[in-house]
Amino acid sequence: MGDRAVIEALWRELLVAVAAADRARAGAAVAAAVAEGLLQAAVPAAMTVLRAGEPAPVPGVDALLAALSDRSWPGDQVAVESLTSVLSGPSTGRTGLVVDLDALGDVLSGERGGYLELATGEVWPASVVEDGDVEDLDPDELESDRWLDVPGDGRDAWRDMASFADQVPDARARDDLQVAVDGKGAFRRFQAALDRHEANWVDWRVWSSERRMGRAREWLADEGYDPIP
Repeated sequence: MGDRAVIEALWRELLVAVAAADRARAGAAVAAAVAEGLLQAAVPAAMTVLRAGEPAPVPGVDALLAALSDRSWPGDQVAVESLTSVLSGPSTGRTGLVVDLDALGDVLSGERGGYLELATGEVWPASVVEDGDVEDLDPDELESDRWLDVPGDGRDAWRDMASFADQVPDARARDDLQVAVDGKGAFRRFQAALDRHEANWVDWRVWSSERRMGRAREWLADEGYDPIP
């Protein structure tokens, strides 16, 4: 099971390394992230390493490529394509876009979906836009080329819970979580079951974050875009 303090520190370190464009720091963070299963989260840091253009060996990036290929969750192969393109290969043919994959993944997993502003990479849930809470936004603009309509599908979030429950190693916790996701009210019951088996909380956070980010990456690729740091 993952350690909460370690995972939280790694998430922060990946973000800081990318923001600082620090090749050595990003490489070390990628290597540590692979060991904890933070594969999608490590991709921006790996791109930071590769774009430095130095001929020295790339710490962690080969391991990340192998781990993404082995796992093969939604979006993992797209990540491999993007990294390989930066490393040595031809272009993916997609347009680079700075976007928060976590935020996009949340909207894709929601019932109502939302909107992605291409100029800024901002992601807005449909409820925020349609309630008029986005300053200076004319609703008619949503039909323009400035925006992508982001579909929502709440079933993806349920599937994440169900697949997570099935792989929990402790039999008692696994049975409790599997029962929780069956039927109406699954989201509330699943959270309550995690509270009863709190040792699984950090693993669930990694699992759900990686699944959301992977789906977001795959959806963007289908729309013709690659997320970039």
